[in-house]
Amino acid sequence: MLKKLRNKMLWFNMALTSIIVLGAFTFIYILNATQIENEIQSLISQEANSLGAAPLEEDEIRQSLIDPEYPMILTVINSTSDLREIGLVVSDQVDVEIQSDDEGVDESELYAALVDTATKQGAVPNEVKLNDRYWRYSLFLVASFSHYSINNESMGMYSTSINSYEPYYQVMFFDVTDYKTSLRNLRNTLLLIGVLALASIYIASFYVANRALRPVELAWRKQKEFVSNASHELKTPLAIIQVNAEVLAGSPEETLESQMKWLENIQLGSERMDELVNSLLLLTKFESAEQEVVRSVIDASQVVQSVYQSMEAIALEKGIHYQEQIAKQVSLESNEQALRQLTMILVDNALKYTPAGETVTVALVERQRKTVLQVSNSGCPIPEETIPYVFDRFYRGDPSRNHQDGGYGLGLAIAKAITEMLQAQISLTVDQEGVNHFEVSFH
Repeated sequence: MLKKLRNKMLWFNMALTSIIVLGAFTFIYILNATQIENEIQSLISQEANSLGAAPLEEDEIRQSLIDPEYPMILTVINSTSDLREIGLVVSDQVDVEIQSDDEGVDESELYAALVDTATKQGAVPNEVKLNDRYWRYSLFLVASFSHYSINNESMGMYSTSINSYEPYYQVMFFDVTDYKTSLRNLRNTLLLIGVLALASIYIASFYVANRALRPVELAWRKQKEFVSNASHELKTPLAIIQVNAEVLAGSPEETLESQMKWLENIQLGSERMDELVNSLLLLTKFESAEQEVVRSVIDASQVVQSVYQSMEAIALEKGIHYQEQIAKQVSLESNEQALRQLTMILVDNALKYTPAGETVTVALVERQRKTVLQVSNSGCPIPEETIPYVFDRFYRGDPSRNHQDGGYGLGLAIAKAITEMLQAQISLTVDQEGVNHFEVSFH
């Protein structure tokens, strides 16, 4: 289920990111394409304005290209230089007389390609391609008095001039190859960046999704373990009640006094189940995010001292050396009931697992601007490999003592929940002498 949830989060994030990236890159591409188109149109408009030319309709342009009515002058404008190469179209035949000393552009082929494309398409093309270069053209009718002269006599070539009061056509070819190459490079760059960005985002999203779901997965696993362990723990008292009830039901003729043994077993099972249920409810209460903590300045020394004194009889009965190192008049902003419950759990846990003749010490000190509650016990060092699990629910380091002292492995889990509720920190260390030190640090 968590894997499906992760995949849904991942693909939703990727879909949203892809839409954003695609939209941003499309906007960039359209913006650049629009700027280039505006630049080309600006060049065309400047040329038209300089000639006082009038634009033609598409049908007029097509007819003029195939069968020009007036003289036609070709002008080639390179995008890489200011060189203008000029040709003259003879009116009675679709030929172009080369009038330029630059052989970089063949106006006759360029004009023929334009006429051929217009004839085949039945419409005037926007661009023509010749020798792997793209040309945008514009045709104008110049109606004013004109004088156009091409003179290359200094180079041994003939000269031609147009002196006419009649209109003439002006065809301007704009080399837009560099513009189209720039757009193509931009498109390829954006595509490459988009692919790399999405791949990087996918990897990052996969990592973040795993990190985000790790606490959920941990909580889910703990929840399953909790339900499994709670069910297992409830089986024992329920089995006691059920078996003894069946024994009673099978001997209806017996007196109540003779059946007291079975009734006591049923009562014992009920008490143990009640204890377990109350512990679970207490754990749920302290772990609840909605649990409100009423804080006030309390005398922590008095609270810890009262718990210490209430447990002296148990220590005496078990033959444990019981001592305290409780500093006087230690004030703490906390919750008195929660602190009392926390101290009770730690002291009870220490007394429960400490053998006779060993020592349990209850201490309350101020250390480095922190108030520290410490409960230490000797004689039963906790193995280092089990230290990370001692605060888990239903964990018991010695399974052979599962119910010897009536414990269910919930005490330290409740203690940890209380410390988190009080915004304190609980830890366990075992020194070289095998003494366990449970410490709670209050800020």
